[in-house]
Amino acid sequence: MSADALASFVAKWSLAQPELPLALRFCPASIRPFVSAFACLSNELAHSAFHIVEPEVATTKLNWWAEELAGLSLGKPRHPLTEVLAGFEPIRKIHANQWAAVINGGFYQRQTEPASSLDALLASYLRLLAPLAEIEANLYAKLGAHELTPAASLSRCLHEAGRLDELLARDRLPLPLELLARHQLSRADLLQPSERRSLALREHFAALAAGLEAIDRNGLSPLAAMRLSADQQRSRRAARALDPLAESTRDLDRLPLSSVWTGWRAARRMQASG
Repeated sequence: MSADALASFVAKWSLAQPELPLALRFCPASIRPFVSAFACLSNELAHSAFHIVEPEVATTKLNWWAEELAGLSLGKPRHPLTEVLAGFEPIRKIHANQWAAVINGGFYQRQTEPASSLDALLASYLRLLAPLAEIEANLYAKLGAHELTPAASLSRCLHEAGRLDELLARDRLPLPLELLARHQLSRADLLQPSERRSLALREHFAALAAGLEAIDRNGLSPLAAMRLSADQQRSRRAARALDPLAESTRDLDRLPLSSVWTGWRAARRMQASG
């Protein structure tokens, strides 16, 4: 795969993940292509699991990726991103069962029932994100999947809540049922702005902000640390806003100025750890 081809994928996914191009500057040059390729692959899989509306299209896409990732395990990649990853020995050692767990987690997102609690909601996202984090940890010598996993699930929870109207229209609920019960809200109530809906969303975003703040940064890559920092600020703003739903999706294509400092510190921690 040419450098230009990989750059085109980075450009595509930088629109959804603006921390990606900046974080790559803090990665060792020797692994930068593999970090880029894995981040883009993760976004391709997440898009299939969470964003494709038509069930048949999503199923076809996930089945195709299942075949492609099995081929990666056998040393027979076809996709430009898996061709890059095939050049990285630690990724070549990933067992086919680990990739299968990722795909199964993607399918799970297409059929999951409403979650009873925030913990259950985060656990449902982990069906996809935990096996991805285990594989991603192989990109860095000192990366901790233990820290990557909760950071990824809380981030996903934040962004899915921001898509509330869209997901409700698809008969999906990105909020825990116990939150609705506390605020005496039905699904129909969530379709219309109201003070009760705003109170429930502020509570939800405040819980996500607290969860993000509690994560140990020491085991995070520059990319994960920058995403966590940005999402923590977004969730804090949403928890205080008059219109928390609108605030949660504001400036998703921009990063706070502190992101440079966050990425640099994460890179320094990884260098210091060996």
